[in-house]
Amino acid sequence: MAEPFEEYLDYLRKNLTQLEQVGDSLSGADERIDYAVRQLLTSQGKINELAQLITELKEAGFVMPKQTQQINFRYTVPAGLGIRAEEQVPLDGIISSVCFHFPPGAEGWVQIAFGHGYKQIMPISGFLQLDDATPIFPASEVVSRNEIIWVVIQ
Repeated sequence: MAEPFEEYLDYLRKNLTQLEQVGDSLSGADERIDYAVRQLLTSQGKINELAQLITELKEAGFVMPKQTQQINFRYTVPAGLGIRAEEQVPLDGIISSVCFHFPPGAEGWVQIAFGHGYKQIMPISGFLQLDDATPIFPASEVVSRNEIIWVVIQ
């Protein structure tokens, strides 16, 4: 019967190539982990700077929007008729832009106005008439939940 140490040596001789293969596949893992840790530590200063900037923005009263919602008024209006469509605002917020779409051949036939409550905001007065266009107008109108927003299409 072979000694336990000799059995171990025989086992190593028979299986050394398999052990080396496993070792080769793992040999770079520690270097990759060291690299990742160095990158994280290098980035920590930049992350701290960003956190500081966010804190300063909050202290200055700047608040990032928590929710964005688009409200669509899409209607095909028969010639010679007009509609006034209304929707309730689903949340307190700011109307940040208003987009209109005018199909080809609409000029002289379609005019649009948009507002909220008793205030018309796009255009400020009268109606907008365009042809084959989709203009987007920036806005900054504060609205309250359940307030009525409306569009008049003639």
